[in-house]
Amino acid sequence: MKKFSVGYVALSKASWVTPEIDRIRQQTLESLKQLPFEILHGNALTTTTAEASAVCRELTRQGANAVIVHFATFPVGAIIPVIARELNVPILLFSTPEKALKGGMWAQNSFCGANMAVHTLRKMGRKCGFFFGPASEVAALAKKPLNVLKCMTDLAATKIGLVGGRVPGFYTSNCDEMRLRSSIGSEVEIIDQLEIVDTAGKLGEEEARRGAEEVRRSCASFCKSVEKDILPTGKLYEALKKTAAKYGLTSYAIRCWPEWSDVFGIAPCATIGMLNNTGLVTSCEGDVLGAVLMKAQATLSDGIPFFADLISFDYAKNTAVFWHCGAAPSALCRKFEETTMRQHFRVDGGDKKGMVNEFPLKPGPITMAQLDEDGDGYRMLIAKGTALDTKPFVRGNPLNIRFDCSVEKMVVTIMNEGFKHHYSLVHADIADELRDLCKWLNIKPVEIQ
Repeated sequence: MKKFSVGYVALSKASWVTPEIDRIRQQTLESLKQLPFEILHGNALTTTTAEASAVCRELTRQGANAVIVHFATFPVGAIIPVIARELNVPILLFSTPEKALKGGMWAQNSFCGANMAVHTLRKMGRKCGFFFGPASEVAALAKKPLNVLKCMTDLAATKIGLVGGRVPGFYTSNCDEMRLRSSIGSEVEIIDQLEIVDTAGKLGEEEARRGAEEVRRSCASFCKSVEKDILPTGKLYEALKKTAAKYGLTSYAIRCWPEWSDVFGIAPCATIGMLNNTGLVTSCEGDVLGAVLMKAQATLSDGIPFFADLISFDYAKNTAVFWHCGAAPSALCRKFEETTMRQHFRVDGGDKKGMVNEFPLKPGPITMAQLDEDGDGYRMLIAKGTALDTKPFVRGNPLNIRFDCSVEKMVVTIMNEGFKHHYSLVHADIADELRDLCKWLNIKPVEIQ
């Protein structure tokens, strides 16, 4: 994937340019270069509309994904419409604090320039972001908003393999593909389950052995009853990886029941967790929007999401338990020695066919979210809290969370507003970033506080 590229344009009126103003530009640029992005820039302040147009053409030629417009001083007002018209990428405005110089001179008027610009952009129908602070700290100030814009770029390049469609009766997993493509940019590739089965059956011995070894590495212990399922689980894992490479997939949404145990002899739950361990985010039960949200959370947190159901709550303790059947990635386990491969406790009546990886998840900060269609657009439920030390009190993958918001209010919101029963959680505080992402993508945020 192409490295995320950020254009940097520093504005000033020509008559306001001084060595100090150019020093601020250079200081800002040096700070931005500390970020893990490609910074595209010129070597001078931009002072006229002609210069701005030339800068825009160059940034477009170089493939900028976003642009930071720095108000080194109050600029020529006509520059902003040029940037808005000629750069079709997200715009972040940046201004710096200042103090009156000797004699009372206000040398930059930086914030006022940004204030004028945001109004101009609004009138032109362009969204923008804004951050404010010293030039020396711009890397820290810009990191979060740029990560959000990178997330948008990643989502637009996301290609989800929908294997087998949604599971029976789960209308919550339905997805309007063209709405998704036009609003967020993610693409859905429909893949038949039999193609995966066929690919698994045609694997060479070395590929099958490699997959089985990966299964053994993903877990601390195996029940005797699942020894026979290790090789088919490894084959399924390798087949899904091979299919992802074939179609250029970045994610999966898998119809994980009811056919797999009949057509392949096992449930794919443990395999789903293994894929998530590698960064190939994968949702259960054919939930495409769940996979989209997981991809967003992974990008924003640099972590691994957990796709789950809400199964119980305690209003008095302000806690709620999120859980799934054994498809959680073992990278999120509380203790690796607790990870156990077993037969699925539901498939074919229970404890007859593998394969699930059972363990409780680790404690730490958590952001829970859900992406859902809403009218002609989307909405996103957001809540944050702290995952508690959770013992293996139930089969599968439980995680008990104490939320910052009222759990009662969260449950009431879910039930009164008709949210889905699938959620995605990540061990990070990214509520602010998700809210910002919603702004850029015209998603209605429903943040429970």
